[in-house]
Amino acid sequence: MKSKFTRRQFIATVGATASVASIMNTGGAYASTGISEIYGRSDATALAHLVRTGQVTPLELLDEAIRRTEAINPRLNAVTQRLFGMARDYLKREPHLDGPFAGVPFLLKDIGLKLAGTPTTAGSRSLANIKATADSEMVRRFKKAGLVIFGKTNTPEFGMGLTTEPVFSGPTHNPWNREYSTGGSSGGSAAAVSAGIVPMAHGSDAGGSIRVPASACGVFGFKPSRALNPVITGPSGMSVHHVLSRSVRDSATSLDATGGYMPGMQLAAPSPLGVYFKATQWPPKRLRIALNLTNPSYDLDPDVKAAILHCAKTLESLGHHVEEATPDLDYEKLDAAQVTLIMSEFANGMRKLERMLGKPLVPPLIEPLSVKLIDLGKTYNVQQYLDAAAAIQTVAQKMAAFHQKWDIMLQPVTVTPAPKLGTINAWPGDDVVTFANRFRKYAPYAHLQNLIGAPAASLPIALSRNGLPVATMISALMGKDDLVMALSAQLEDALPFLKARPALL
Repeated sequence: MKSKFTRRQFIATVGATASVASIMNTGGAYASTGISEIYGRSDATALAHLVRTGQVTPLELLDEAIRRTEAINPRLNAVTQRLFGMARDYLKREPHLDGPFAGVPFLLKDIGLKLAGTPTTAGSRSLANIKATADSEMVRRFKKAGLVIFGKTNTPEFGMGLTTEPVFSGPTHNPWNREYSTGGSSGGSAAAVSAGIVPMAHGSDAGGSIRVPASACGVFGFKPSRALNPVITGPSGMSVHHVLSRSVRDSATSLDATGGYMPGMQLAAPSPLGVYFKATQWPPKRLRIALNLTNPSYDLDPDVKAAILHCAKTLESLGHHVEEATPDLDYEKLDAAQVTLIMSEFANGMRKLERMLGKPLVPPLIEPLSVKLIDLGKTYNVQQYLDAAAAIQTVAQKMAAFHQKWDIMLQPVTVTPAPKLGTINAWPGDDVVTFANRFRKYAPYAHLQNLIGAPAASLPIALSRNGLPVATMISALMGKDDLVMALSAQLEDALPFLKARPALL
């Protein structure tokens, strides 16, 4: 008789439980090596299962996460705020955690969200001494899901870059090769998940900042539809928050736990609750998939191209219809509109920060590049901002028409595997155009989904010839998050995702 469970369900629940039993000592507690072995190869769902069944305690998991942080982080610089005492105190106050991730250690990206009693530095010296007095709604929902926050992860200053190399907290190193970048701006979280410090960590994405680091570090990264998770961003709504994870089901379960409208949000997305994990449990119907390797037009690294074509063949073998098709978009105009919107909103945010601090934002309080970005943002007027917003609306309408024919678009996340550190970060004397062109040549694809509010996933499916992860991206129409989750889970079973992990312990 065939099991009603998928392979993914069986391995991560029944399989994990059996492994636990085999390495427990006769006293019913873990041997010191046993908990490390299980923690290192389990996703968050499996760890929570062990907590619920009494095979491990939240404190034991936290102690293992702290041990791994202390052993691994000095070589990576992924975790920049160590909140170990706060986490232990939290477990004393909340001994009976509930939720799908009850007792699982978790890291927040150090930008965008507030955790009471801690600063949210956004990778900048200017914010290092401002402590939050209350949790953000997203943090409250993470906690309600049972997650135990014990630290924060590194990010480029104000998240304005696709490599995690801030002056304030220093660069984060890729676990696969310390000479290489983790991508950005969720580079610290991607490195922490990849290295096995945590099975899942918070990230945010305004132009690829979840998907690019996920690609660079070989983990699963999902950017949800605009306003699906409760984070109030700028008027354009480009920045969204979610997680980076080892498994698709963790990401889907997290979206079930955190998604939904929050009173006071300017925007609201279609958010049927409780559907995302369910979507991962059964394969989607036959889908029409557009393979897009030509717009925007860049010469892909051979390993990246090979991985995407292999993914396309896998999709065909699963019964989907895959055909080369390209949306009719002018990326030069698209990029210009994005710059207008992001820089205008950034400059406005920095004006508010200056008023709060009561002093100008100049080096060494902020990085020289940030000053240039602020100056650029101040050059745009209201009419230019509105024109850019209108241009993006036109793009959204074109993509809606494109998705009437195609359920899914398959394309690269980045042009190449991760570049070396120091390659695409801000250089002395950089002007904004030079800097933007340099990282756009690395990752020109991902910002489209931010501009139109669509869901997209970065799938870690291969290693390059020099041993770095390679990913592919699938995206869909806004509100079709369950479809992207379902197809991601099907590919996770079929390819499979990267199982090898960097040897850091």
